[in-house]
Amino acid sequence: MSKAWPVRNINPGDSLEVNARRILRVRTGEFYSYEPVVDESTAVEPLHDLRIGAKRLRYTLELFRSVFGETGERNIERVKTIQEALGNLHDADVRIALIQDELLILAAEQIAELSHTLLTTLPQAHGAITTAALRPPPDDPRRGLVTLLGKQYAARQGHFRSFNALWHQFDDEGMRDELVALSRADQG
Repeated sequence: MSKAWPVRNINPGDSLEVNARRILRVRTGEFYSYEPVVDESTAVEPLHDLRIGAKRLRYTLELFRSVFGETGERNIERVKTIQEALGNLHDADVRIALIQDELLILAAEQIAELSHTLLTTLPQAHGAITTAALRPPPDDPRRGLVTLLGKQYAARQGHFRSFNALWHQFDDEGMRDELVALSRADQG
């Protein structure tokens, strides 16, 4: 997980508004630092880090609602929508990893069993044994897991497309410009 960017220059003597804008400036920068991976569907970890950055940005906007007003509310909804889309993507990534882990465990067990069988049978039977091992029976759990894995990858691609479309839509609507304007200390 990515570490939060530190917020410097928080001064208890300054107003809530000034400090809130300082925090928002850092959280907006952190959020947009992941922009290079927005179009990279295979950037699993960076996209998850973007989700964490979105949470931090959203919570900042929510915490200082009184400072950021209507523009802040609009961007809370945008960031929340991006965060949820990235959450769906991350959930698919977690399911994919779990299925892959289970497939690896089954493969290791089946290789160990095959090795034991080959070790304890006559060499004349090895050809038939290895041929049978290449054609798993219909009740082999790997078949279902491979099917499920394919479905999860398809779902992940859909989640990525949804996230990516939202990002570009909000970009076209000027989300970044609004967040930058909210973070300016001279706003009042």
